[in-house]
Amino acid sequence: MLKVLIVDDEPKLREGLRTLIPWEEQGYRVVDAAANGQEALEKYEAHKPELILADIRMPGMDGLQLIQELRSRGADSHMLILSGYADFEYAKRAISCRVDGYLLKPVDEDELVSYLEQIREAIEKERQFNQWSREEPARSKEAVLKELLLPESGSLDGGRLASLAASLGIPEGPCEVVLLRLGRLQAADEEALSRIRQALDEGFRQQALGICFHFPPYLGLLLTTPPECREGDRELYRMIPEFMSAGGAEGLAFSAAAGGMVSGPEEAHISLAAASDGLKRSFFCPQDTFIRNRSAEVWQEEEGDPVLEPDEAEHRLLLVLETGNSAKLEPLVEAICRRMAAEGMDELKFKENLIRLAGSVLIRLESSHPDMRAFWTEHGVPVGAFYASSHISELTGSAVAYFMEISERMRCESRGSEIERMSELIERRYNENLKLETLADLFNYNSAYLGKMFKNTTGEYFNTYLDKVRIEKAKAFLDQGMKVYEVAEKVGYMNPDYFNMKFRKYVGVSPTSYRKGK
Repeated sequence: MLKVLIVDDEPKLREGLRTLIPWEEQGYRVVDAAANGQEALEKYEAHKPELILADIRMPGMDGLQLIQELRSRGADSHMLILSGYADFEYAKRAISCRVDGYLLKPVDEDELVSYLEQIREAIEKERQFNQWSREEPARSKEAVLKELLLPESGSLDGGRLASLAASLGIPEGPCEVVLLRLGRLQAADEEALSRIRQALDEGFRQQALGICFHFPPYLGLLLTTPPECREGDRELYRMIPEFMSAGGAEGLAFSAAAGGMVSGPEEAHISLAAASDGLKRSFFCPQDTFIRNRSAEVWQEEEGDPVLEPDEAEHRLLLVLETGNSAKLEPLVEAICRRMAAEGMDELKFKENLIRLAGSVLIRLESSHPDMRAFWTEHGVPVGAFYASSHISELTGSAVAYFMEISERMRCESRGSEIERMSELIERRYNENLKLETLADLFNYNSAYLGKMFKNTTGEYFNTYLDKVRIEKAKAFLDQGMKVYEVAEKVGYMNPDYFNMKFRKYVGVSPTSYRKGK
């Protein structure tokens, strides 16, 4: 709504104008009224109205004196003059003060509404022009900067590029481009991005370090005094969050890639391309420092990490969750992530693989623990949070937190001694590659000691117990008419001959003879 100030020494006229005119229908709102020129000046400063309706003849400062004073102060409000006298001299003086209209009292409502429509259209055009005037220099500057940093293949003339740099006030001499990838800032957050950019630009200009520019979806810094050593790198990196905080982005995570120093701004496009390539690896690179080609360290496997193929990693993760061993969970998830990073996956493929792993584990847990269906429904894989992670450490932390919640629930659901829980696990996972050594690690026992405990409690050695469970399951599948090789694979024996031998050992006949006998 456009703000209106009514100025007249007659209370009835002030109130009449306020109530009789359909202001809001015309896009206006009466914000205040004044009884004389001096009072109007005070209320103008308080409200800065777009339109002032003022009576010409008032005690003290009259309407024309009020308008002249406002114009001397630089006020650009639109003015309508009210008068009970059809005096042409007044009209001429009003025109010299840039008023929009001259209304005789009593005010004709239709005439005033007509003026309001004209003034509203004029204000809208003024606003559009003012916005264009403010933005045009910035647009022109952006266009020149874009031509400097992203020159067409046929326009790499050094003299031309140096001329562009000079027009932007960029000094000759070494320079470097840094690109910033801001975490958790959506592309639609244009206002926040603009504030951050302005704060960075002001900060770097004040320090005579360079200028900030927009390189969608990143922000860029054209450094005119690039750092020459690691200490300079660290100092420059430290400044960035300080400047961003001034733009209302305190604590905002970011990655920064530096394209390397070039001899002058006419070669800035080379540094920009290198920074852009570096930023593509930012998901895997160490944080709190610039990503540089000469030190492109990424997450790597650590000494002692288990060598886990994808199927084995899923199996190990599943067992850790089912045993509720939270202490083993974080190092395992981190080792899995380091393994995937070492395989050279890009960011998207890495996230997809981790989501696929989590989803597969969840499905297998759901199928073997139907009593926890309500829990599974409420705790699906947080796909959105995984995809939104801006760094591998953030994603790994989210994955650990998600799996930890599942592990804690599984631990709370567990009942009985370790041997009873092992027996239940064998009943559920008999068809998988279960090893005493793996379970001993998960239950925090020496494998030989756990083997003795298992034998003393169940009367069977671990492998014998596992074989017998598998054979009992195999008999049930054979009873259903399944083929021998299908049953072998279904109960965990990849070699049908080995399955034949085991079956004959515990049942006394071959699987084929057993099925025929049924």
